[in-house]
Amino acid sequence: MRSMARIWVALAALVLPALALGQEPLIEVSGATFRPLPIAIAPPIAQGDAASPAEEIYEALTFDLEVSGLFEVIPRKAFLADPREPLGPEGIVWTRWLDVAAEELLKFQVEAGPQGLKLTWRLYEVATQRQTTSGTLEGRVADARRLAHRLADEMVRHHTREPGAFSTRIAFVRRPKGGSKEIWVSDFDGKNASPVAHTRGISLLPTWSPSGGELAFTFFKKSLEYPNGHPQIWKANLLNGKTSPLVTSGDLNTGAAWSPDGSKIAFTMSRDGNPDIYVINADGSGLRRLTRDSSTESSPVWSPDGKRIAFVSDRHGTPQIFVMDADGGNVERLTRQGNYNQTPAWSPRGDEIAFTARDERYAFDIFVVNVETKEIRRLTQDQGNNLHPTWAPNGRMILFVSDRDGGRALYVGSADGRVQRRISPRDGAEYTDPAWGPFPVTVEAKR
Repeated sequence: MRSMARIWVALAALVLPALALGQEPLIEVSGATFRPLPIAIAPPIAQGDAASPAEEIYEALTFDLEVSGLFEVIPRKAFLADPREPLGPEGIVWTRWLDVAAEELLKFQVEAGPQGLKLTWRLYEVATQRQTTSGTLEGRVADARRLAHRLADEMVRHHTREPGAFSTRIAFVRRPKGGSKEIWVSDFDGKNASPVAHTRGISLLPTWSPSGGELAFTFFKKSLEYPNGHPQIWKANLLNGKTSPLVTSGDLNTGAAWSPDGSKIAFTMSRDGNPDIYVINADGSGLRRLTRDSSTESSPVWSPDGKRIAFVSDRHGTPQIFVMDADGGNVERLTRQGNYNQTPAWSPRGDEIAFTARDERYAFDIFVVNVETKEIRRLTQDQGNNLHPTWAPNGRMILFVSDRDGGRALYVGSADGRVQRRISPRDGAEYTDPAWGPFPVTVEAKR
């Protein structure tokens, strides 16, 4: 047990899409000249029983477009147009929208439909009074917010030729006051949250399978030999809620990460009193050791192409971010600034890795390092402690933990750090260890 205590002390220092052919994006998001697109979302057109879900759609749609960082959503209270203005284009007073500096105008109507709700929307370019795209969505009344997410996805796809990530899910650890840490799953905005399974113990560090059907996580299994819990890698099936052990040997197993093709899982294991990076097949066979340094290695994460793994090591004295080939070769130090860097998260675009770093004031913040140039940029500052970043599957947004307004909560924001919004409810629980899930299979099929 003494060796386990030493391991955890050491580990604690480390763990705290292509454009369509021939088309150009309507929003160019690269370069110093980028600015969010000013867009007005007109008050929803709805009557009777559709009025309440229409307002819910409006609120969720506004939130989605704001946190994307792609749009500057003009406040509703600033509108000069008549709220009873029709879906258009006839009857739209374009000068009223020009007067509030809207470059685009999104209008939508909600009414009863075969599934419960029918949402009809139109997008206009205000200066030219031209309709640029439109569509219809249907869903249940209970899924009004998810209809908003689907519409927001359409906006991102229309403007960038890439899929939006608003219809995805996230996993995280929730600890109610006085309770145990459990794995939960919710929509990307924290709504429709539910526990994955009741494991009757401490569960940490969830990670998604590429299909989105399973989670791997660290579970502390109690026994006579390990009265405080033995850290093991477990899997949870999200379709039936069943959990099962995957890696139980060794003194410590933690920090699982699925390979992009779903065939392997990288994780930290200690068999001889020293934590190293190992890889195992997703079915539990074929255990291989990747690192053999006498230091502590942890937090493995795969590159999007599956060819490399980023991880944390203190082999040069302080925790830093390293990268290596997927077979353990060609180890390279990535970060040289700061003396406490941890929790790497590789962008789905492949060019950057987000991580947590402790600054000179001993506050934790989110940073991003370019894998090729090693250039570092900062996403959070002067807002409490911010840690454990995870990317949206399109690389446009980042989810992380912050205690900026009290207890630890989940925040989501644009990848450049300009926009950050809390998504955790204020229910007295602590929220940590976020992991952003993959695109739904139906979205992937469209790409």
